[in-house]
Amino acid sequence: MLRVRIALTRSIHSSRRFYGSPNALPAVTTIAGPLDLIDVAEFRAKAFTPENPLLITAGERRSAGEADLPACSIPAADKWFVSRASSSTGAGGEQGREVLLSQEYLAPFADTILPYELITPSAKDVGVGDNKQLSNILKHYIQDSEGTTFHRFSAPLSLLQLCSQAPSPRPALYIAQAQLIDLPLALRADVPTPHLVLQAGKGDVYDANLWMGIPPTYTPLHKDPNPNLFLQLASQKRVRLFEPSTGAGIFRHVQKSIGRAGHGGAIRGNEMMEGLERRGLHDAVWGKGMDNDTSGGYETIVGPGDALFIPKGWWHSFISVSNGMNGSANWWFR
Repeated sequence: MLRVRIALTRSIHSSRRFYGSPNALPAVTTIAGPLDLIDVAEFRAKAFTPENPLLITAGERRSAGEADLPACSIPAADKWFVSRASSSTGAGGEQGREVLLSQEYLAPFADTILPYELITPSAKDVGVGDNKQLSNILKHYIQDSEGTTFHRFSAPLSLLQLCSQAPSPRPALYIAQAQLIDLPLALRADVPTPHLVLQAGKGDVYDANLWMGIPPTYTPLHKDPNPNLFLQLASQKRVRLFEPSTGAGIFRHVQKSIGRAGHGGAIRGNEMMEGLERRGLHDAVWGKGMDNDTSGGYETIVGPGDALFIPKGWWHSFISVSNGMNGSANWWFR
């Protein structure tokens, strides 16, 4: 029955395009938003109770040249990001645009300490070219994880503001799983909890987080311990989802191929983010072979204002598909 609904949805929403192979996985079932107008009973019936993934679109899109602009009922989407003309051009020859942090709005919060991840090209190269000043700043923060290519550390918001304004190449810097409750009150108010999170289940919000950084961003294949409502704030991400048994099979196969005992697929474990496991998981989910294997797998693009419901136990992986500053929020709830 789910496959039938997906086929119907693909024909109804044929205007949504994937940024990869024409042999992409089946589309996630989609309903038109915006998020704050979705009926709770409909959401329960179509997604929450049967534990099916569901994409809720932001509603009517802006022009093609503004596809990455914030268009969302969550205030952070409009307040935290700005768009400006870029030097690139679109497929039709129109001038491209890029999404940036709103330096003016975020300036008062520059000292807010946040959890960061940084992936570097090598143990000695932080990925900023000849920018010695920025290189020295980043090396200061990653000195405790010297000798690796994946780094976790805490630093002020001003670090992302600085890096996002630097000339290319920019570092692959990402604010990862910053708890909304730890943000300053004014920023927390910009990311209110969606009514579906509060009303679809018991109203128990297990955790709420911010994800924001400089592309390319990547979250490896994993599963969550609770239902997840994921909301895209700025730019776009592509996601592939797998039914629990399918995802577990992919994960076990990768673990076996690299000679490692499974650690359960906890979100963003260090071992997932570099070396053999990172490459193995990426190839298994995003490699050419997966495009032709539609058994138990689905995918979609989430743009500004789009919300994606990911049921408990469903495996998923995200990659950014646009060049602008990428921003998302999510709520794990029951």
